[in-house]
Amino acid sequence: MTVTLIWLIAFAVILFLCLSRWEASVSALLSKLLPAVLRSEDDRWVWSPAIAVLGATAIVRPVDMLLTLILIGLITWVVVKLGGWAMNKVDLH
Repeated sequence: MTVTLIWLIAFAVILFLCLSRWEASVSALLSKLLPAVLRSEDDRWVWSPAIAVLGATAIVRPVDMLLTLILIGLITWVVVKLGGWAMNKVDLH
């Protein structure tokens, strides 16, 4: 129960900060990081809760978050390597 309460408080604080500082900093940062396909007019209401969920989870369960990021990185690396290997094996002639 305590972990859930801490997560909810962290989520609310991060969401409030993201929404209140959207124009000043968060929007500019996301504009630099995201390709045009992932941007829309309602970015504030999509990305602020997503950032709040990730931030609250990182505060409450940092080791789980780190291990998940490492696992996602390894899977991505393997897929990229296998994709490159498969593309080298394709005969285009």
